[in-house]
Parts: sequence; structure tokens; C-alpha cells
Amino acid sequence: MEGKEAFSVDEGVLHAGVDLYWNHLEAFEAACSRLLREERSTVELDLTEVGFISSSFLGCLNNLLLHAGRLKMKVVLAVSQDIVWLFDIMGSRRNLEIRVL
Repeated sequence: MEGKEAFSVDEGVLHAGVDLYWNHLEAFEAACSRLLREERSTVELDLTEVGFISSSFLGCLNNLLLHAGRLKMKVVLAVSQDIVWLFDIMGSRRNLEIRVL
């Protein structure tokens, strides 16, 4: 995705503009840190443009959920129909709000 930013944080929403492979993990973790520093009651991860999530990112997402929970922040995850099954298998619908777009 040439010319497109991999991750951006804007008003409590982290937007991912790339598939989540291991080589983007460091940038994603930095974007998550920026998101949590905003100290909002609700944060959102917009993964609607993501078609693939590597196992490395699943661990990172879990860490984000744990950290947000300690900060009493609600996490909302927006995903496409292409990847929602992954969160269903993981049982994540019990731990966070998932919007399928």
C-alpha cells in the first residue's frame, strides 16, 4: 500500500491501513500506546481494511485489551466480514464489543 499510512490514531480510534503481519508489529504497538495515552473511556480499533492478522498481532491485541482493562477503558473493535471469524474462534466477543462492517 504505497503512500498509505500503516496505522494512525485519531480521536480515540486506531485505524489500520495494512494487513497485520509481523513486520508491522512495532509500529502497531507504538500506535496502541498513543491510543491508550489519550485516556478516553472508550477506544476503538478500526481493522475494517485488514484482510489478514498474524498470530503475533493476536498476542499484541490481547495485551492491548488487558492494558485497557486496567485503565478502565472499553475497547470496540471494527472488523470486516473477512476476519470476524478469527475473533469468534478466539471467544473475543465475550471480552470486547465487535462491530462487523
